[in-house]
Amino acid sequence: MEPKRPKVLLIGENPQSSSYLAKRLEERGCEYEFAVSYQEACWLLRAQNFDLVLSPMRLRDGSFFPLIALLDGSDITLFYSHAVEDGCWWLPALRHGQNCFGSSALRPREFAAALDEAIEKVLVGHVAGNAQQSPLHESSVPFFVAPFSRRESLAAGPVRAKTSALVKDNAIALKKLAR
Repeated sequence: MEPKRPKVLLIGENPQSSSYLAKRLEERGCEYEFAVSYQEACWLLRAQNFDLVLSPMRLRDGSFFPLIALLDGSDITLFYSHAVEDGCWWLPALRHGQNCFGSSALRPREFAAALDEAIEKVLVGHVAGNAQQSPLHESSVPFFVAPFSRRESLAAGPVRAKTSALVKDNAIALKKLAR
């Protein structure tokens, strides 16, 4: 029997905006789905098991920051992208369901290595039979976008994602709703 392929949820304005990621995932043997809104992402996360989620911090319909609280405790790895002048930074948010938001941001090259490592860990976990089902399939996922009033800022030097008290309060409220 062929080992299970890693499953990735890509989130973005449109599929073409993530074509480079889709190509990289295909080259590494991953399957992927695409969502263009928070609501669609929540629906897909409830309907299917995913190993990785790659999302921008924000789209036109709102912030994707609540995904952290929603996926906390699952076995999913979540990275956010944050657009900057000539590209983007990648912000680790969850590693196998453990909150790591606020750890150092990654440049595109560093993210490529981290993505390859995350895919390898998923493959090793699947082969060993350690893949766990996401608890989202048993709980109701809220279908709203939490208000988000400011942009994340990136400091010079060691990059740290900063969050406001409002965002933290929203994450706590969403976590309670997800239970």
